[in-house]
Amino acid sequence: MRAFGDRYQSWLTLAKLRYVFTFGIFVISIFPIQANAQQRDTVRTQIERDLEEAIEEIDPEESDLDLEELVEFLESLANNPININRSSVDDLMQIPGLNFRLAQGIVQYRSNQAPFSTVDELTDVPGVGPATLSRIRPYITVGTGLELSRDLYLDPSYWTNNGRFEGFTRYQQTLQEQEGYARPDSSGGYLGSPAKYYQRFRYTSNHLSLNLTQDKDPGEPLSGPTDFDYTSWHIGVNDVGNLQDFVIGDYSVSFGQGLLIWSGGAFGKGRDVTNGVSKNERGIRPFTSAQEAIGFRGIAATYGQDIQVSAFYSNRDRTASIIEDNIVNFPTETGYHRTVNERSRRNNLGQETFGGRIRARVPFGFVGVSGYHNRFDQTVEAGNQPYQVFDFSGKELSGYSADYRFLIQDVILFGEFAYTDNGGYGLLSGADFEVGNRTNLALSYRYYDKQLQSIFGAGFGEQSGTPGNEEGFYIGIEHELTDQIQLIGYFDQFRFPGARFLQSQPTSGFDWLGMIEYEPNTDLNMYLLFRSKTREEEYDTTDEFGREISLLDDDIRSSIRYQAEYQVHPKVRLRTRFDLAKSTPPNSDTSWGYLVFQDIRYYLSDRFQIDARVTMFETEGYDSRVYQFENDLLYVLSNTMLFDQGQRMYILFNYEPTNWLELWMKLSTTIYEDRQTISSGLNEIQGDRRSDFGIQARVRF
Repeated sequence: MRAFGDRYQSWLTLAKLRYVFTFGIFVISIFPIQANAQQRDTVRTQIERDLEEAIEEIDPEESDLDLEELVEFLESLANNPININRSSVDDLMQIPGLNFRLAQGIVQYRSNQAPFSTVDELTDVPGVGPATLSRIRPYITVGTGLELSRDLYLDPSYWTNNGRFEGFTRYQQTLQEQEGYARPDSSGGYLGSPAKYYQRFRYTSNHLSLNLTQDKDPGEPLSGPTDFDYTSWHIGVNDVGNLQDFVIGDYSVSFGQGLLIWSGGAFGKGRDVTNGVSKNERGIRPFTSAQEAIGFRGIAATYGQDIQVSAFYSNRDRTASIIEDNIVNFPTETGYHRTVNERSRRNNLGQETFGGRIRARVPFGFVGVSGYHNRFDQTVEAGNQPYQVFDFSGKELSGYSADYRFLIQDVILFGEFAYTDNGGYGLLSGADFEVGNRTNLALSYRYYDKQLQSIFGAGFGEQSGTPGNEEGFYIGIEHELTDQIQLIGYFDQFRFPGARFLQSQPTSGFDWLGMIEYEPNTDLNMYLLFRSKTREEEYDTTDEFGREISLLDDDIRSSIRYQAEYQVHPKVRLRTRFDLAKSTPPNSDTSWGYLVFQDIRYYLSDRFQIDARVTMFETEGYDSRVYQFENDLLYVLSNTMLFDQGQRMYILFNYEPTNWLELWMKLSTTIYEDRQTISSGLNEIQGDRRSDFGIQARVRF
């Protein structure tokens, strides 16, 4: 293995990095920095920041979280801003950056003072400062002042008020041939073309939502407009008197803190160190994404004000690997049906689910109870690995939970207790409070029994996906040192009472994050970020008698990042980043990796935006891999993993020729300097380059 010290100087030589930085210096020389230039902090920019903060802690190779729903949620929120003069506390808490305390403060202020005439007046609400307003601005509006009577349900204008139609189509493809397309069908090759195709048509108004989504993954066949591998649809009604939500078709359900039921993406550990630990429930929502393994299909509704009653029924087909007649594994998460074998088991498992929730407003906040019963039409069998011993098996499962959220003076208290009828249980409780005017603190404790089978849950924790087999204590703090300098950090201590993924015995660990952010003016933002995670891992060795044994040792992964984002001209934003990663696996040598990129966002006009990036990376292996969040087509999430040695470049065009038409196109390529094959299996590419192309169009009326 190469030693980091022998290569450190070569990594940092000017010859190695000049291609990255010359581009930025060239632009700076053309557009001198203007200290008072107004930054183009667009809606897209804020969404990108929120998404990057949400996913930068997630390893895409280890995570089973489906984050496309989180992208859809934020984009939908930005396209349909929340009216701060009419929205409830629940609605306001959906906005990234607003917690229960701030949402309650906004409602109380408009009730006691007067409706907001501009969003800037939010700074009059205690706790809402310029930084908070800047973050939430893309997601809010004060409305038009024209509100139709709720008695006009039979008037078509009531249902079409503020109506909007959105339709878009997307095409993506890897340009190099992959192994799956070279193999014949009889040898397990892909049946369809390498194109990924996606289209969606949606109509929304203040009270109505209609949607049709269709998706074809790479390798899946498509013989006609009705032959998409996945189709999602819904008819939804919301905010009609006491009827909060009513959906027929595809929908998501997110209750409490997610210990029992939470379908769709969610924020977790990351740079939002105080708000990320607590979930703000979304209730029943229409489902619009192409994530096949999440969501429900059937009928659902929420009714009431201070006391709300929710109920849902779902009957859908899932895909599962066959063990023997009428016995299958738990449904797969990928949604791929590309080969003869994959298509032979497509939608071969029936899943029926019904449940509900009652939530009541109490003097200090909310309390709620939830439950469901789930039934598969075939027997599901757990795997035989040590970490699969407590996975769900059988046909039926019921779950129940109770949760609370209180605001007592300036302290937010939250928690949930969940139980599944196989005997497993889980608990999460926490508090979020202010310490002085410039400091916020969050504390949380979680215990998820190893027998907890929360097959629809997504609770906060170290392990991604459904909560189970984990105990942990978390503390997060953010402090404004000055108006320009912010300090944030968290520490999370955790243990796994049973064997976790790829382990055969209990393990433990901890991780922490620290960051200092400096923003001297609206044109310059810099931060220095430190992260480290230590987890016990097994490794095989031999004892003094030559017998093979498994021992535990620490697997340590640490990184440091410096990033500068600067508006060098009203039409040009530059961003420079340097990441250094260090990995020390059990009983192995330390390996190092780095990533450095320079990107530019250029507003050619008010309707034409260009994003481009050049990245250099080098790692001493997979263990020291690095990541970067990338700008992409609308509703596409890119958290790119890079390892070995090479360069990656992309350019993204966003053009809006008219008020009703918007176009995107992305070209990207990754070139490796030390390999002649990329990926493996059916996705293997012969050569040192992988290039991808994507194009998308959206119409809005």
